[in-house]
Amino acid sequence: MSTAFDFASFLGRYGGRWSERAYLDLPELPLRVELANGTLVMSPAPTRPHQRLITALTTVLNGAVGTAAAGRLEAVAGIDVRLWRDHIRVPDIVVVGHSADAVADATDVALAVEVTSPGNFRQDRIVKHGEYAEAGIPFYVRVDLHLGVEELTATAYELVDGEYAELAYAADGVLRLERPWPVQVDLRAAARG
Repeated sequence: MSTAFDFASFLGRYGGRWSERAYLDLPELPLRVELANGTLVMSPAPTRPHQRLITALTTVLNGAVGTAAAGRLEAVAGIDVRLWRDHIRVPDIVVVGHSADAVADATDVALAVEVTSPGNFRQDRIVKHGEYAEAGIPFYVRVDLHLGVEELTATAYELVDGEYAELAYAADGVLRLERPWPVQVDLRAAARG
């Protein structure tokens, strides 16, 4: 008996346009799947340095948020965020209220983090950057890993008048923030493990 998932038959049953309900009915898959205006967008599983970064930054953010937000917020890796109807993204990390449902609404997200990879950096730098701003997510951090660990940089943004303004830039790979919470983390060291 085979346990391999039959992508072709599963994907074929919904045709070209996906509803949010059909997306939420997807089984667990060995890759990241997002819903962008009724279309499935798939990405391969993250690399080890990418995963190390997500783990370290989630831990650091939870420490910072736990102190400042008195337990009302938590940093969580890889959860669905509904930006608008039939448009669900899966940021690498979000800081969201404890009461958020299985799918968090963008209005419940205080901060979204994306870590770029060679295959997705344009999505994170351009498309998601604009989508998160349009959805009203107050803070966005993009960690640029797509050029390699030794070239890693990070940029933090704050939403100002509906657009992201640069809040901090980590040319040396050390992310230093005062807002929305005080944070300092060496992202290159975290990616190396």
